[in-house]
Amino acid sequence: MANRKTKKVGCPVMLHAKVTKDGKWQIRNVVLQHQNHEPVPSISKYISMFHREDLNAVRRRLFQHHDEGVSIPQIHSALAAERNGVENFPMSERQLRNVVDKEKRLKMMEGDANAMAAYFHRMSTDNQNFFHLHRLDDDERLKDVMWVDARSRAAYIEFGDVVCFDSTYLTNRYLLPFANFVGVNHHGQSVLLGCALISHEDAETFEWVFSNWISCMGGKAPSGILTDQDAAMKKVIAKVMPNTRHRWCLWHILNKLPLKLGGYDKYDEIKQALLRAIYDSYTVEKFENSWNEAIDAYNLGENTWLKGLYQEREWWIPPYMKDMFWAGMRSTQRVESMNSFFDKYLKKQTRLYEFVQQYCKAMERRAEDEKQADADSARFCHQLVSDFPIERVFQKIYTSAKFVEVQQECLKNLYVSIVGCKVVDENVLEYTIEDRVWVRDPNTRKDVPTRRKREYEVKYNSNSYEAWCVCKLMESSGIICRHIIAVFEKNDVEEVHDMFILRQWRKDVQRKHTM
Repeated sequence: MANRKTKKVGCPVMLHAKVTKDGKWQIRNVVLQHQNHEPVPSISKYISMFHREDLNAVRRRLFQHHDEGVSIPQIHSALAAERNGVENFPMSERQLRNVVDKEKRLKMMEGDANAMAAYFHRMSTDNQNFFHLHRLDDDERLKDVMWVDARSRAAYIEFGDVVCFDSTYLTNRYLLPFANFVGVNHHGQSVLLGCALISHEDAETFEWVFSNWISCMGGKAPSGILTDQDAAMKKVIAKVMPNTRHRWCLWHILNKLPLKLGGYDKYDEIKQALLRAIYDSYTVEKFENSWNEAIDAYNLGENTWLKGLYQEREWWIPPYMKDMFWAGMRSTQRVESMNSFFDKYLKKQTRLYEFVQQYCKAMERRAEDEKQADADSARFCHQLVSDFPIERVFQKIYTSAKFVEVQQECLKNLYVSIVGCKVVDENVLEYTIEDRVWVRDPNTRKDVPTRRKREYEVKYNSNSYEAWCVCKLMESSGIICRHIIAVFEKNDVEEVHDMFILRQWRKDVQRKHTM
Protein backbone atom coordinates (compact mmCIF):
# COMPACT_ATOMS: atom_id res chain seq x y z
CA MET A 1 0.00 0.00 0.00
CA ALA A 2 1.41 3.41 -0.98
CA ASN A 3 2.34 5.89 1.77
CA ARG A 4 0.20 8.90 0.84
CA LYS A 5 -1.47 11.76 2.57
CA THR A 6 -5.00 13.03 1.96
CA LYS A 7 -5.02 15.62 -0.80
CA LYS A 8 -7.19 18.25 0.85
CA VAL A 9 -5.73 18.86 4.33
CA GLY A 10 -2.37 17.06 4.32
CA CYS A 11 -3.31 14.69 7.17
CA PRO A 12 -0.51 12.04 7.65
CA VAL A 13 -2.80 9.30 9.05
CA MET A 14 -2.03 6.09 7.21
CA LEU A 15 -1.82 2.33 7.51
CA HIS A 16 0.85 0.34 5.67
CA ALA A 17 0.48 -3.46 5.46
CA LYS A 18 1.52 -6.33 3.24
CA VAL A 19 0.56 -9.97 2.71
CA THR A 20 2.93 -12.54 4.13
CA LYS A 21 3.89 -15.85 2.53
CA ASP A 22 1.20 -17.70 4.46
CA GLY A 23 -1.48 -15.32 3.14
CA LYS A 24 -1.96 -13.19 6.22
CA TRP A 25 -1.87 -9.40 6.45
CA GLN A 26 1.01 -7.89 8.40
CA ILE A 27 0.98 -4.24 9.52
CA ARG A 28 4.37 -2.60 8.73
CA ASN A 29 3.69 1.02 9.59
CA VAL A 30 0.85 3.09 11.04
CA VAL A 31 0.23 6.77 11.90
CA LEU A 32 -2.88 7.53 13.97
CA GLN A 33 -2.34 11.20 14.86
CA HIS A 34 -4.54 13.48 12.73
CA GLN A 35 -3.30 16.92 11.68
CA ASN A 36 -5.00 20.01 10.20
CA HIS A 37 -8.57 18.74 10.89
CA GLU A 38 -10.74 17.30 13.64
CA PRO A 39 -12.42 14.10 12.38
CA VAL A 40 -15.76 13.25 14.03
CA PRO A 41 -18.09 10.28 13.40
CA SER A 42 -20.99 12.51 12.27
CA ILE A 43 -19.19 13.51 9.06
CA SER A 44 -18.01 10.02 8.15
CA LYS A 45 -21.06 9.55 5.92
CA TYR A 46 -19.59 12.07 3.46
CA ILE A 47 -16.56 9.83 2.85
CA SER A 48 -17.12 7.34 0.06
CA MET A 49 -15.34 4.49 1.83
CA PHE A 50 -17.86 4.62 4.66
CA HIS A 51 -21.10 4.41 2.69
CA ARG A 52 -20.33 1.48 0.41
CA GLU A 53 -21.95 -1.02 2.77
CA ASP A 54 -25.00 1.22 3.12
CA LEU A 55 -25.19 1.48 -0.67
CA ASN A 56 -25.35 -2.31 -0.99
CA ALA A 57 -28.19 -2.35 1.54
CA VAL A 58 -30.34 0.23 -0.29
CA ARG A 59 -29.33 -0.50 -3.90
CA ARG A 60 -32.20 -2.85 -4.75
CA ARG A 61 -34.85 -0.56 -3.31
CA LEU A 62 -33.26 2.49 -4.95
CA PHE A 63 -33.61 1.02 -8.44
CA GLN A 64 -37.02 -0.47 -7.70
CA HIS A 65 -38.44 2.91 -6.70
CA HIS A 66 -36.66 4.72 -9.53
CA ASP A 67 -38.06 2.31 -12.13
CA GLU A 68 -41.54 3.01 -10.73
CA GLY A 69 -41.09 6.70 -11.52
CA VAL A 70 -40.32 7.95 -7.99
CA SER A 71 -37.96 10.95 -8.00
CA ILE A 72 -34.51 10.82 -6.34
CA PRO A 73 -35.46 13.40 -3.65
CA GLN A 74 -38.53 11.35 -2.74
CA ILE A 75 -36.49 8.14 -2.55
CA HIS A 76 -33.87 9.85 -0.41
CA SER A 77 -36.50 11.19 1.99
CA ALA A 78 -38.14 7.77 2.33
CA LEU A 79 -34.88 5.95 2.99
CA ALA A 80 -33.72 8.63 5.45
CA ALA A 81 -37.02 8.43 7.34
CA GLU A 82 -36.33 4.75 8.00
CA ARG A 83 -33.05 5.81 9.69
CA ASN A 84 -34.84 8.40 11.87
CA GLY A 85 -33.72 11.38 9.85
CA VAL A 86 -31.36 12.62 7.15
CA GLU A 87 -28.53 13.05 9.67
CA ASN A 88 -28.53 9.29 10.28
CA PHE A 89 -28.64 8.28 6.62
CA PRO A 90 -25.12 8.03 5.18
CA MET A 91 -25.94 8.95 1.56
CA SER A 92 -26.94 12.27 0.00
CA GLU A 93 -29.37 12.87 -2.87
CA ARG A 94 -26.41 13.53 -5.14
CA GLN A 95 -24.81 10.19 -4.28
CA LEU A 96 -28.05 8.34 -5.01
CA ARG A 97 -28.34 10.17 -8.31
CA ASN A 98 -24.75 9.27 -9.21
CA VAL A 99 -25.47 5.60 -8.52
CA VAL A 100 -28.51 5.68 -10.83
CA ASP A 101 -26.61 7.56 -13.55
CA LYS A 102 -23.74 5.05 -13.40
CA GLU A 103 -26.19 2.18 -13.81
CA LYS A 104 -27.71 3.93 -16.82
CA ARG A 105 -24.29 4.34 -18.38
CA LEU A 106 -23.60 0.64 -17.89
CA LYS A 107 -26.88 -0.24 -19.56
CA MET A 108 -26.13 2.11 -22.44
CA MET A 109 -22.81 0.59 -23.47
CA GLU A 110 -24.43 -0.48 -26.74
CA GLY A 111 -25.88 3.01 -27.27
CA ASP A 112 -29.39 4.32 -26.79
CA ALA A 113 -30.63 3.27 -30.21
CA ASN A 114 -29.30 -0.28 -29.85
CA ALA A 115 -30.79 -0.62 -26.37
CA MET A 116 -34.15 0.58 -27.64
CA ALA A 117 -34.00 -1.84 -30.58
CA ALA A 118 -33.11 -4.67 -28.22
CA TYR A 119 -36.08 -3.84 -26.03
CA PHE A 120 -38.37 -3.83 -29.09
CA HIS A 121 -36.99 -7.22 -30.07
CA ARG A 122 -37.77 -8.65 -26.63
CA MET A 123 -41.31 -7.22 -26.81
CA SER A 124 -41.84 -8.79 -30.25
CA THR A 125 -40.56 -12.13 -28.97
CA ASP A 126 -43.09 -12.04 -26.12
CA ASN A 127 -45.95 -10.98 -28.40
CA GLN A 128 -45.83 -11.30 -32.17
CA ASN A 129 -48.50 -8.60 -32.51
CA PHE A 130 -46.14 -5.94 -31.13
CA PHE A 131 -45.25 -3.79 -34.16
CA HIS A 132 -42.15 -1.60 -34.38
CA LEU A 133 -40.17 0.04 -37.13
CA HIS A 134 -37.24 2.46 -37.29
CA ARG A 135 -34.94 4.07 -39.82
CA LEU A 136 -31.47 5.62 -39.71
CA ASP A 137 -30.01 8.76 -41.21
CA ASP A 138 -27.01 8.92 -43.57
CA ASP A 139 -24.64 8.67 -40.61
CA GLU A 140 -26.31 5.46 -39.40
CA ARG A 141 -27.88 7.24 -36.42
CA LEU A 142 -31.45 6.73 -35.31
CA LYS A 143 -33.74 9.06 -37.25
CA ASP A 144 -37.36 7.96 -36.69
CA VAL A 145 -38.99 5.14 -34.77
CA MET A 146 -42.60 4.05 -34.39
CA TRP A 147 -44.35 1.29 -32.51
CA VAL A 148 -47.85 -0.04 -31.84
CA ASP A 149 -48.38 -2.50 -29.02
CA ALA A 150 -50.69 -5.50 -29.39
CA ARG A 151 -53.46 -3.99 -27.28
CA SER A 152 -53.53 -0.81 -29.39
CA ARG A 153 -53.78 -2.85 -32.58
CA ALA A 154 -56.74 -4.74 -31.16
CA ALA A 155 -58.35 -1.53 -29.89
CA TYR A 156 -58.11 -0.02 -33.39
CA ILE A 157 -60.58 -2.65 -34.62
CA GLU A 158 -63.18 -1.23 -32.23
CA PHE A 159 -62.26 2.44 -32.00
CA GLY A 160 -60.33 3.22 -35.18
CA ASP A 161 -63.10 4.99 -37.09
CA VAL A 162 -61.88 8.38 -35.93
CA VAL A 163 -58.37 9.21 -34.72
CA CYS A 164 -56.56 12.30 -33.56
CA PHE A 165 -52.89 12.80 -34.50
CA ASP A 166 -50.50 15.21 -32.80
CA SER A 167 -46.73 15.63 -32.97
CA THR A 168 -46.11 18.57 -30.66
CA TYR A 169 -45.22 16.69 -27.46
CA LEU A 170 -41.48 16.92 -26.69
CA THR A 171 -40.42 14.40 -24.09
CA ASN A 172 -36.83 13.29 -24.29
CA ARG A 173 -33.29 14.59 -24.21
CA TYR A 174 -32.93 14.22 -27.99
CA LEU A 175 -35.77 16.70 -28.59
CA LEU A 176 -37.61 14.25 -30.83
CA PRO A 177 -41.33 15.01 -30.99
CA PHE A 178 -43.45 12.24 -29.50
CA ALA A 179 -46.24 11.80 -32.04
CA ASN A 180 -49.27 9.71 -31.22
CA PHE A 181 -52.54 8.46 -32.64
CA VAL A 182 -55.48 8.65 -30.22
CA GLY A 183 -59.02 7.32 -30.44
CA VAL A 184 -62.05 7.26 -28.13
CA ASN A 185 -63.17 4.10 -26.33
CA HIS A 186 -66.66 3.10 -25.13
CA HIS A 187 -66.27 5.15 -21.94
CA GLY A 188 -65.29 8.29 -23.81
CA GLN A 189 -61.71 7.81 -22.60
CA SER A 190 -58.72 8.50 -24.81
CA VAL A 191 -57.16 5.29 -26.10
CA LEU A 192 -53.69 5.21 -27.65
CA LEU A 193 -53.51 3.65 -31.12
CA GLY A 194 -49.84 4.11 -31.98
CA CYS A 195 -46.74 6.20 -31.26
CA ALA A 196 -43.69 7.55 -33.02
CA LEU A 197 -40.54 9.50 -32.21
CA ILE A 198 -39.83 11.63 -35.28
CA SER A 199 -36.83 13.73 -36.26
CA HIS A 200 -38.63 16.20 -38.53
CA GLU A 201 -42.17 17.47 -38.94
CA ASP A 202 -42.10 17.52 -42.72
CA ALA A 203 -44.03 15.82 -45.51
CA GLU A 204 -41.48 13.03 -46.01
CA THR A 205 -41.49 12.07 -42.31
CA PHE A 206 -45.28 12.26 -42.00
CA GLU A 207 -45.66 10.03 -45.06
CA TRP A 208 -43.33 7.45 -43.48
CA VAL A 209 -45.33 7.51 -40.22
CA PHE A 210 -48.82 7.45 -41.74
CA SER A 211 -48.13 4.82 -44.39
CA ASN A 212 -46.45 2.42 -41.97
CA TRP A 213 -49.10 2.98 -39.31
CA ILE A 214 -51.88 2.10 -41.77
CA SER A 215 -49.90 -0.95 -42.91
CA CYS A 216 -49.62 -2.03 -39.27
CA MET A 217 -53.41 -1.73 -38.96
CA GLY A 218 -54.02 -4.16 -41.80
CA GLY A 219 -54.30 -1.50 -44.48
CA LYS A 220 -57.47 -0.01 -43.00
CA ALA A 221 -57.37 3.78 -42.80
CA PRO A 222 -59.68 5.66 -40.40
CA SER A 223 -62.86 7.31 -41.66
CA GLY A 224 -61.77 10.61 -40.14
CA ILE A 225 -58.56 12.11 -38.77
CA LEU A 226 -58.14 15.25 -36.69
CA THR A 227 -54.85 17.20 -36.76
CA ASP A 228 -53.54 20.73 -36.33
CA GLN A 229 -53.42 23.11 -39.29
CA ASP A 230 -50.29 21.86 -41.02
CA ALA A 231 -49.82 22.19 -44.78
CA ALA A 232 -47.36 19.28 -45.01
CA MET A 233 -49.69 17.00 -43.08
CA LYS A 234 -52.66 18.01 -45.22
CA LYS A 235 -50.81 17.04 -48.39
CA VAL A 236 -49.63 13.69 -47.02
CA ILE A 237 -53.03 12.65 -45.63
CA ALA A 238 -54.66 13.35 -48.98
CA LYS A 239 -52.05 11.07 -50.59
CA VAL A 240 -51.83 8.25 -48.04
CA MET A 241 -55.48 8.27 -46.91
CA PRO A 242 -57.44 9.50 -49.93
CA ASN A 243 -60.80 8.31 -48.56
CA THR A 244 -60.28 9.67 -45.03
CA ARG A 245 -62.00 12.89 -44.00
CA HIS A 246 -59.38 15.33 -42.71
CA ARG A 247 -60.36 17.83 -40.03
CA TRP A 248 -58.36 20.64 -38.45
CA CYS A 249 -58.33 21.36 -34.75
CA LEU A 250 -60.81 24.19 -34.14
CA TRP A 251 -59.19 25.18 -30.84
CA HIS A 252 -55.78 25.82 -32.40
CA ILE A 253 -57.31 28.01 -35.11
CA LEU A 254 -59.36 30.12 -32.69
CA ASN A 255 -56.32 30.48 -30.44
CA LYS A 256 -54.75 32.60 -33.20
CA LEU A 257 -57.54 35.22 -33.13
CA PRO A 258 -55.72 37.63 -30.76
CA LEU A 259 -52.52 37.41 -32.81
CA LYS A 260 -54.16 37.83 -36.20
CA LEU A 261 -56.95 40.28 -35.34
CA GLY A 262 -55.89 41.88 -32.06
CA GLY A 263 -54.80 45.07 -33.83
CA TYR A 264 -58.35 46.02 -34.86
CA ASP A 265 -60.08 48.68 -32.75
CA LYS A 266 -63.25 46.61 -32.46
CA TYR A 267 -61.46 43.33 -31.83
CA ASP A 268 -63.86 42.16 -29.09
CA GLU A 269 -66.90 42.76 -31.32
CA ILE A 270 -65.20 41.09 -34.28
CA LYS A 271 -64.30 38.06 -32.18
CA GLN A 272 -67.85 37.61 -30.90
CA ALA A 273 -69.32 37.97 -34.40
CA LEU A 274 -66.97 35.33 -35.83
CA LEU A 275 -67.55 32.94 -32.90
CA ARG A 276 -71.33 33.23 -33.35
CA ALA A 277 -70.93 32.41 -37.03
CA ILE A 278 -68.81 29.36 -36.19
CA TYR A 279 -70.73 27.94 -33.22
CA ASP A 280 -74.31 29.11 -33.73
CA SER A 281 -74.61 28.02 -37.36
CA TYR A 282 -75.91 24.46 -37.55
CA THR A 283 -76.12 24.42 -41.36
CA VAL A 284 -73.62 25.37 -44.06
CA GLU A 285 -75.93 28.05 -45.44
CA LYS A 286 -76.38 29.72 -42.06
CA PHE A 287 -72.62 29.74 -41.47
CA GLU A 288 -71.78 31.29 -44.82
CA ASN A 289 -74.43 34.00 -44.36
CA SER A 290 -73.32 34.81 -40.80
CA TRP A 291 -69.60 34.79 -41.70
CA ASN A 292 -70.03 37.09 -44.69
CA GLU A 293 -72.22 39.45 -42.65
CA ALA A 294 -69.46 39.71 -40.04
CA ILE A 295 -66.79 40.29 -42.70
CA ASP A 296 -68.84 43.06 -44.31
CA ALA A 297 -69.89 44.69 -41.02
CA TYR A 298 -66.27 45.18 -39.88
CA ASN A 299 -64.60 45.68 -43.29
CA LEU A 300 -62.50 42.54 -43.02
CA GLY A 301 -62.64 41.62 -46.69
CA GLU A 302 -58.94 42.32 -47.25
CA ASN A 303 -57.68 40.31 -44.28
CA THR A 304 -55.61 37.54 -45.91
CA TRP A 305 -55.73 35.25 -42.84
CA LEU A 306 -59.53 35.28 -42.73
CA LYS A 307 -59.63 34.86 -46.50
CA GLY A 308 -57.51 31.74 -46.25
CA LEU A 309 -59.63 30.30 -43.43
CA TYR A 310 -62.82 30.84 -45.41
CA GLN A 311 -61.37 29.22 -48.53
CA GLU A 312 -60.46 26.16 -46.43
CA ARG A 313 -63.62 26.22 -44.27
CA GLU A 314 -64.51 22.62 -45.13
CA TRP A 315 -61.54 21.47 -43.02
CA TRP A 316 -62.59 23.09 -39.74
CA ILE A 317 -66.07 24.67 -39.61
CA PRO A 318 -68.47 22.37 -37.61
CA PRO A 319 -71.45 22.44 -40.04
CA TYR A 320 -69.25 20.96 -42.77
CA MET A 321 -68.29 18.08 -40.46
CA LYS A 322 -71.58 17.09 -38.85
CA ASP A 323 -72.58 14.63 -41.54
CA MET A 324 -70.12 11.98 -40.26
CA PHE A 325 -69.17 10.40 -36.95
CA TRP A 326 -66.39 12.15 -34.98
CA ALA A 327 -66.92 10.52 -31.56
CA GLY A 328 -67.46 14.00 -30.11
CA MET A 329 -63.98 15.22 -31.13
CA ARG A 330 -63.41 18.59 -32.74
CA SER A 331 -60.00 19.54 -31.34
CA THR A 332 -56.67 17.88 -30.60
CA GLN A 333 -57.12 18.67 -26.92
CA ARG A 334 -57.96 14.99 -26.46
CA VAL A 335 -54.39 14.21 -27.52
CA GLU A 336 -53.14 16.94 -25.21
CA SER A 337 -54.95 15.28 -22.33
CA MET A 338 -53.18 12.04 -23.25
CA ASN A 339 -49.88 13.95 -23.27
CA SER A 340 -50.65 15.25 -19.78
CA PHE A 341 -51.18 11.64 -18.73
CA PHE A 342 -47.74 10.71 -20.11
CA ASP A 343 -46.17 13.57 -18.15
CA LYS A 344 -46.44 11.35 -15.07
CA TYR A 345 -44.13 8.80 -16.67
CA LEU A 346 -41.94 10.64 -19.17
CA LYS A 347 -39.56 13.55 -18.69
CA LYS A 348 -37.51 15.64 -21.09
CA GLN A 349 -34.44 13.83 -19.72
CA THR A 350 -35.85 10.36 -20.43
CA ARG A 351 -33.33 8.33 -22.40
CA LEU A 352 -34.39 6.45 -25.50
CA TYR A 353 -33.83 3.05 -23.94
CA GLU A 354 -36.07 4.08 -21.03
CA PHE A 355 -38.74 5.63 -23.23
CA VAL A 356 -40.57 2.52 -24.36
CA GLN A 357 -40.31 0.91 -20.93
CA GLN A 358 -41.98 3.94 -19.34
CA TYR A 359 -44.52 3.97 -22.17
CA CYS A 360 -45.45 0.37 -21.37
CA LYS A 361 -45.95 1.23 -17.72
CA ALA A 362 -48.18 4.12 -18.70
CA MET A 363 -50.22 1.83 -20.94
CA GLU A 364 -50.67 -0.65 -18.11
CA ARG A 365 -52.13 2.14 -16.00
CA ARG A 366 -54.40 3.19 -18.88
CA ALA A 367 -55.63 -0.39 -19.36
CA GLU A 368 -56.36 -0.66 -15.65
CA ASP A 369 -58.45 2.54 -15.80
CA GLU A 370 -60.51 1.08 -18.63
CA LYS A 371 -61.04 -2.18 -16.76
CA GLN A 372 -62.18 -0.20 -13.72
CA ALA A 373 -64.68 1.72 -15.86
CA ASP A 374 -65.92 -1.58 -17.34
CA ALA A 375 -66.45 -2.98 -13.86
CA ASP A 376 -68.25 0.16 -12.68
CA SER A 377 -70.60 0.15 -15.69
CA ALA A 378 -71.42 -3.51 -15.06
CA ARG A 379 -71.98 -3.15 -11.31
CA PHE A 380 -73.58 0.27 -10.98
CA CYS A 381 -76.47 1.98 -12.70
CA HIS A 382 -77.26 5.69 -12.81
CA GLN A 383 -80.72 6.64 -11.59
CA LEU A 384 -83.16 7.91 -14.17
CA VAL A 385 -83.63 11.68 -14.43
CA SER A 386 -86.90 11.53 -16.40
CA ASP A 387 -89.76 9.20 -17.18
CA PHE A 388 -88.91 9.05 -20.89
CA PRO A 389 -89.00 5.39 -22.03
CA ILE A 390 -86.04 6.23 -24.27
CA GLU A 391 -83.83 6.95 -21.26
CA ARG A 392 -84.61 3.58 -19.70
CA VAL A 393 -83.50 1.77 -22.89
CA PHE A 394 -80.06 3.43 -22.88
CA GLN A 395 -79.69 2.85 -19.14
CA LYS A 396 -79.54 -0.88 -19.84
CA ILE A 397 -77.13 -0.92 -22.78
CA TYR A 398 -74.76 2.08 -22.63
CA THR A 399 -71.66 2.54 -20.49
CA SER A 400 -72.07 4.92 -17.57
CA ALA A 401 -70.19 7.77 -19.24
CA LYS A 402 -72.25 7.62 -22.42
CA PHE A 403 -75.54 7.10 -20.59
CA VAL A 404 -74.84 10.34 -18.71
CA GLU A 405 -74.62 12.12 -22.08
CA VAL A 406 -78.04 10.74 -23.02
CA GLN A 407 -79.37 11.94 -19.67
CA GLN A 408 -78.05 15.44 -20.36
CA GLU A 409 -80.16 15.51 -23.53
CA CYS A 410 -83.17 14.34 -21.52
CA LEU A 411 -82.67 17.18 -19.04
CA LYS A 412 -82.22 19.77 -21.80
CA ASN A 413 -85.62 18.67 -23.08
CA LEU A 414 -87.05 21.04 -20.46
CA TYR A 415 -86.22 23.94 -22.80
CA VAL A 416 -87.58 22.26 -25.96
CA SER A 417 -91.05 22.80 -27.42
CA ILE A 418 -92.73 21.66 -30.64
CA VAL A 419 -94.04 24.68 -32.53
CA GLY A 420 -95.02 23.16 -35.85
CA CYS A 421 -95.64 19.96 -37.85
CA LYS A 422 -96.29 19.13 -41.48
CA VAL A 423 -96.58 16.02 -43.65
CA VAL A 424 -93.71 15.69 -46.14
CA ASP A 425 -94.24 12.12 -47.37
CA GLU A 426 -96.19 8.98 -46.64
CA ASN A 427 -95.62 8.15 -42.93
CA VAL A 428 -93.07 11.00 -42.71
CA LEU A 429 -93.70 14.10 -40.61
CA GLU A 430 -91.49 17.16 -40.24
CA TYR A 431 -91.57 18.84 -36.84
CA THR A 432 -90.31 22.32 -36.08
CA ILE A 433 -88.63 22.40 -32.67
CA GLU A 434 -87.89 25.54 -30.70
CA ASP A 435 -84.88 25.32 -28.39
CA ARG A 436 -82.55 27.59 -26.45
CA VAL A 437 -79.05 28.33 -27.74
CA TRP A 438 -76.65 26.46 -25.46
CA VAL A 439 -73.06 27.58 -24.81
CA ARG A 440 -70.14 26.04 -22.92
CA ASP A 441 -69.31 27.81 -19.65
CA PRO A 442 -65.48 28.20 -19.62
CA ASN A 443 -65.33 27.92 -15.83
CA THR A 444 -67.55 24.90 -15.19
CA ARG A 445 -67.04 23.36 -18.67
CA LYS A 446 -70.75 22.59 -18.74
CA ASP A 447 -73.40 23.58 -21.29
CA VAL A 448 -75.69 26.37 -20.10
CA PRO A 449 -78.79 27.81 -21.83
CA THR A 450 -78.89 31.40 -23.05
CA ARG A 451 -82.00 33.55 -23.57
CA ARG A 452 -81.62 33.25 -27.34
CA LYS A 453 -83.80 30.75 -29.16
CA ARG A 454 -83.38 28.73 -32.32
CA GLU A 455 -85.55 26.43 -34.44
CA TYR A 456 -84.63 22.92 -35.60
CA GLU A 457 -86.36 20.56 -38.02
CA VAL A 458 -86.86 16.88 -37.22
CA LYS A 459 -88.15 14.37 -39.78
CA TYR A 460 -89.91 11.39 -38.26
CA ASN A 461 -91.06 8.14 -39.90
CA SER A 462 -94.08 6.94 -37.93
CA ASN A 463 -93.85 3.49 -39.49
CA SER A 464 -90.18 2.62 -38.84
CA TYR A 465 -89.56 4.95 -35.86
CA GLU A 466 -86.59 6.45 -37.65
CA ALA A 467 -85.83 10.14 -37.21
CA TRP A 468 -83.32 12.75 -38.41
CA CYS A 469 -82.54 16.13 -36.89
CA VAL A 470 -80.72 19.01 -38.56
CA CYS A 471 -78.52 19.43 -35.45
CA LYS A 472 -76.92 16.08 -36.40
CA LEU A 473 -75.80 15.30 -32.86
CA MET A 474 -76.53 11.62 -33.52
CA GLU A 475 -74.50 11.54 -36.73
CA SER A 476 -71.47 13.39 -35.34
CA SER A 477 -71.36 12.24 -31.69
CA GLY A 478 -73.43 9.05 -31.61
CA ILE A 479 -75.83 10.45 -28.96
CA ILE A 480 -79.57 10.83 -29.58
CA CYS A 481 -80.49 14.53 -29.43
CA ARG A 482 -83.15 16.21 -27.26
CA HIS A 483 -85.11 17.27 -30.36
CA ILE A 484 -85.65 13.67 -31.48
CA ILE A 485 -86.47 12.70 -27.88
CA ALA A 486 -89.19 15.39 -27.89
CA VAL A 487 -90.68 14.02 -31.12
CA PHE A 488 -90.60 10.45 -29.76
CA GLU A 489 -92.34 11.60 -26.60
CA LYS A 490 -94.95 13.40 -28.69
CA ASN A 491 -95.67 10.16 -30.58
CA ASP A 492 -95.46 7.83 -27.54
CA VAL A 493 -92.47 5.96 -29.00
CA GLU A 494 -91.05 3.45 -26.53
CA GLU A 495 -88.84 1.43 -28.87
CA VAL A 496 -85.45 2.67 -29.99
CA HIS A 497 -84.47 2.06 -33.59
CA ASP A 498 -81.06 0.48 -34.16
CA MET A 499 -79.89 3.67 -35.90
CA PHE A 500 -79.74 5.36 -32.47
CA ILE A 501 -77.80 2.57 -30.69
CA LEU A 502 -74.09 2.83 -31.37
CA ARG A 503 -72.06 -0.34 -30.85
CA GLN A 504 -69.07 1.77 -29.80
CA TRP A 505 -70.89 2.99 -26.65
CA ARG A 506 -72.39 -0.33 -25.54
CA LYS A 507 -71.32 -1.98 -22.29
CA ASP A 508 -72.50 -5.48 -23.22
CA VAL A 509 -69.95 -6.04 -26.01
CA GLN A 510 -66.93 -8.33 -25.57
CA ARG A 511 -63.98 -6.47 -27.05
CA LYS A 512 -60.77 -8.23 -28.07
CA HIS A 513 -58.37 -5.60 -26.71
CA THR A 514 -59.70 -6.06 -23.15
CA MET A 515 -59.01 -9.80 -23.08
